[in-house]
Amino acid sequence: MPQRSRRRRSQSPSRPPARQHLRWRETLNSWGGISVIGTLAVATILLAVFLFRQPLGFSQSDADLLGEVYPEAGVVHVEEGSLTDPPSQPPAGGPHYPRPWPTGISDELVADGYLIHSLEHGMVWFSYQPDLVSEEQLARLEEIADQYSNDVILAPRPANDAPLYALSWGRTLEVDPADEELLRQFVETNRNRSPEPGIR
Repeated sequence: MPQRSRRRRSQSPSRPPARQHLRWRETLNSWGGISVIGTLAVATILLAVFLFRQPLGFSQSDADLLGEVYPEAGVVHVEEGSLTDPPSQPPAGGPHYPRPWPTGISDELVADGYLIHSLEHGMVWFSYQPDLVSEEQLARLEEIADQYSNDVILAPRPANDAPLYALSWGRTLEVDPADEELLRQFVETNRNRSPEPGIR
C-alpha cells in the first residue's frame, strides 16, 4: 500500500499572547507612566550637571568671617547694563547680572554686576583704586591673586574711595595693600562662604 506523503504544516512565527505583548506598558504604568519617568530622567540629568559644576571637596573655613557685614539686597538677577552709578565702596551682594566673572587678574574695569555674581559663587574680589595703588603694591596683589587663582578676582575700580577692598559674599574689608598676611587670611577664611559655594 503506497504511503501517503505527509504535508508539513508551515509554521508561522510564534506570537506572544496579547497579555505578554502589553506587559511592558503595565510595568511602565506601575512606575507612574511616561510623564513621571521623563520627569525623573530630567531631574537626574540636572543633578549630574550641578554636581559637575560644583566640585566636591572645595575649601571652606569654619572660622569667623572677616570684614564688615554688607546689607545685601538678595540674590536677584537683573538685566546686563542696568546697574549704573557705582557707589564709592564696591558692593558685596545684592542685584547682579546673570553671568559671573571668572577668577583671575583683570587690567580693565569690570562691571559690579558680574563681580557680585562671582561673590555669590564663593569667590573673593580684590577691588583696588588704580590711582591709589603703586606699581609695586599691584605686583604683590597679582602674586596673591595667582597664589589663589581658583578663588580670587583682582580688578581695578576707579570709583573706590580707598586704595583696596577685599570682598566676599556679604562681607567687605578695607585693607592696606601692603598687608599681604591679612589678604591671604581673608581669602582662606571667607572663600566659598556664600549661597552657591564652589561654583567656578
